[in-house]
Amino acid sequence: MILIADGGSTKCDWAVVDCAKAQIVSRFQSEGMNPYTRTESEILSTLTEVVAPQVEGYNLSAVHFFGAGVTDAKSGVLCGLISKVIDAAEVTAQSDMECAAKALVGNSEGVVVILGTGSNSAHYKGGKKVGGVAALGYILGDEGSGAVLGKSLLADIFKGVAPKHIVELFSAQYGVEQADVLESVYRKGNANRYLASFTKFLSANIDDSYIYTLVERCFESFVHRNLRQYRVKNIYAVGSIAYHFEAVLRRVVEREGFNLIRVEKSPIEALAEHYAGKQSGEVELAEQPFRKITEEPSYYDNLETMSVRECLRAINREDSRVAAAVERCLPEIEELVSQVIPRLKRGGRLFYMGAGTSGRLGVLDASEVPPTFGMPPTVIIGIIAGGDKALRTPVEGAEDDTEQGWRDLEPYNPTPLDTVVGIAASGTTPYVVGVLRKARENGLLTASIASNLNSPAAQSAHIAIETVVGSEFVTGSSRMKSGTAQKLVCNMITTTAMIGIGRVRGNRMVNMQLTNQKLLDRGTRMIVEELNMDYAQARNLLLLHGSVERAIQHIKNDRVAKGE
Repeated sequence: MILIADGGSTKCDWAVVDCAKAQIVSRFQSEGMNPYTRTESEILSTLTEVVAPQVEGYNLSAVHFFGAGVTDAKSGVLCGLISKVIDAAEVTAQSDMECAAKALVGNSEGVVVILGTGSNSAHYKGGKKVGGVAALGYILGDEGSGAVLGKSLLADIFKGVAPKHIVELFSAQYGVEQADVLESVYRKGNANRYLASFTKFLSANIDDSYIYTLVERCFESFVHRNLRQYRVKNIYAVGSIAYHFEAVLRRVVEREGFNLIRVEKSPIEALAEHYAGKQSGEVELAEQPFRKITEEPSYYDNLETMSVRECLRAINREDSRVAAAVERCLPEIEELVSQVIPRLKRGGRLFYMGAGTSGRLGVLDASEVPPTFGMPPTVIIGIIAGGDKALRTPVEGAEDDTEQGWRDLEPYNPTPLDTVVGIAASGTTPYVVGVLRKARENGLLTASIASNLNSPAAQSAHIAIETVVGSEFVTGSSRMKSGTAQKLVCNMITTTAMIGIGRVRGNRMVNMQLTNQKLLDRGTRMIVEELNMDYAQARNLLLLHGSVERAIQHIKNDRVAKGE
């Protein structure tokens, strides 16, 4: 028999394991035993009064304790305290992070996240810790933890930030005054546990938009200050906060471009199996089916009951997240544009290919290049499944043929100098996936733009641009945030590419087509400013040469020839 423990700052789960039968024979809980928040005498008292009576009668060969605050410096102290109370040949004490890693990741690779009273994270690979970010406790860190969530709620309530109905609800449930809170936080012990106790209020009222936003922002802070420092995408989470707020956590984590593989309230069962020899350090996980974040239910419900202002504010709130999602893709966008520019200079072309909204956005961006940068329409080309008819009218089944994309591309006689960018919010559109695969097989540069992680389109392309914006305001309506992200990315690609091949001077569109009086006036004023000549002369010059760049260059060459 062995005794194992998974301890947080608030509570500790214990299990007596019969290794011969590979099963847990007894489970119980005690107060947390974090050596940084509880004194040695308090820990010894818990061991004596709670733990010892529960294990009496079991012939224990070992005690393996995993807990918050168990550093190398504190491990020996805890082992000594446990040995005073429990008779076992082997006593070990390791961090709660080691426990979570053994139980959730095993010999795989991923970032282990603990979200309980406190928070922590570390990168594990092959059963070993290879990196981490300092937790720093609830005063300096612990973002996303129960303590920080509770602290945020109390601060909003007593600073007058929380809405009136939340203040009233909180007062009715707890009846605490500001003086009571300050006394508990600043003069009594275990302030982190006190603050974390208010997460029950948050959990019970998570459907309230204010509460949801508060929790969401705390998780966003955890991602920004912790997870973003890792290059690993797979996340494994454990702890009461991760468990009770999984829906919010999942949306935030996956919107930020990570993949939340598994969430457990407690790793004690998997840890018991580990020590019972049922598994040798590796947790076998069932293969995860491809999950479309773009199809996740909207956080907002009963939209028809919302006022116009409520709808607009909610849509705007969701739209505000798009730019951040695109920002996370800048390295991939840079990689793509850096390869597109030399290809365009050598006569290559850029093809946008997609279906539905994605196809229309590709055609839109391509069609704006000639008037904006004076390029012929044969350089940046948009192709939509179903042909031009599909720009206005849905063409049934157009996107479902994996071969049609390449058939649509073949008349252009594609070469290895060309680039195909497949656009699909889901990343699963057969038309897009098929053309990316075929184009890559034929030596073309390929890239995908999708709003899901590790999609078939991403796996088929050389460069995967994954703008993970989360669920849409109207469930599944990818014309909204996903479409906005696609438009931003396409703008970046073509604008930067046109600058790279010399179609912009300073910050001016000196090669724009003079298709109306507004553009003719704009071009004339550019020449006036650049060459310091009167408006009428500049206008005649522009009409004569057909573009701002050619007009300016002609005058400059003439002045050089005259020695001016």
